[in-house]
Order: sequence, then structure tokens, then C-alpha cells
Amino acid sequence: MRLRVFAAVLMFAGLGLAAQADVTNPNFSPATEGYGVVPGWTGTPETGSLTYNTNLQWNNGTLPAGDTTVGFIQQDGSFTTTLGGLTPGQTYTLSFLDNSRDLTGDNCCNATPSLTVLVGGATLSGPTPVMSVGNPNMFSSVSEDFIAGATSETLEFLSTTPGDADGTLLLSDVHVVPATVAATPEPSSLMLLGTGILGAAGMVRRRFIRS
Repeated sequence: MRLRVFAAVLMFAGLGLAAQADVTNPNFSPATEGYGVVPGWTGTPETGSLTYNTNLQWNNGTLPAGDTTVGFIQQDGSFTTTLGGLTPGQTYTLSFLDNSRDLTGDNCCNATPSLTVLVGGATLSGPTPVMSVGNPNMFSSVSEDFIAGATSETLEFLSTTPGDADGTLLLSDVHVVPATVAATPEPSSLMLLGTGILGAAGMVRRRFIRS
């Protein structure tokens, strides 16, 4: 009986400690507006970060409340970051928002970028055309599952456009969570979980004293 109770305590403790992997700067907050270095990401060749501006690369679509910045990849290029805090063999869900610059009426360079997502150098999805959502629609929401092969993995968003066209991919709200965890527990839920663990531990102690 004691072993079963201990197993239950450990199981609940494990669920309580399950957390999202480390994604540095998930919303691509800019060091400078426009082209340039985006903290936490390696971008090549024409990449940067933006707030909404109808005259620049982010000219359509709205983000959820609290998100104000996007990363952009113009023409062919990529954003790369390192995911830390992974458990090898654990299934994780990668989620992000994507969109593309609306080039309607641009007779010169209208193009739809295609996105390929890679984890640990292996293709997770794509290449997938990313259409502009148009105002006032939300960015498109994407999620993909992968199995961690190590405690850290390289995440890469690779954008390509045909020929010399001027397609621009937009990204934001990048998160990685264990596939079994639907959402981050609210503080009240964490308190209940902690109470349950303490209660189970107390029961173990009482049974141990009586035995």
C-alpha cells in the first residue's frame, strides 16, 4: 500500500512540475525596429522585428491581446533558436502564429512565401504556403508535435519565395509545451495540487507510524 501511495505522490508531483520548454523571446521583441538582430534568434539573411505598420512588412492581420511584435523573414531566409529544458523521449507540442505580407496590387514582386519547420535538423512540417490573412483577421495558428531527442534541440523556421520575388513571412507567439499538458495551470490549481500532494504524503506518514 505504501508503495502505491508513494507512486501516486510522485505521479502528481511530476504533473505539477511539467513545464514548457525554454523559448527565448517567443514574440520576437525587437532590439531595433526593422532589419537587425532579434534577441534569442539567429536570423539570415534579411530578418528583423516589427510592430504593426501598413507601409512595412507587417501590413495585415491582428495578434492576440498582449502580443505586439512579430519577426519577419524577407525573401529566402530563416530564424533559428535553441530549445532548452527538454526531456529526451518526451513528446512536445510546438505552437506558433504565422502570416505573410499582403502584396496585393504589387505588380513587381507579389509572392507567397512557403514555411518549413525543422527541429533538430529534421523537417517537422512544410514547405507550406503561408497566405496573408488580411485585416482584421487573426494570424493563422499552427501546432505540430515532435519527440525530443536530447535536452536541447535546434528550432528553425525556414522561409522560401520563388525566384526573386519579395515575399515576407511573419511569425510570433512561439511556444513549446509537453504534449500531455494542455495549458499552464492557474495558481489556484497549483495550490490544489500541492494540497493533494501534502495530503497524500501525510497519509503515507500515518500509515507508516501505524505499521
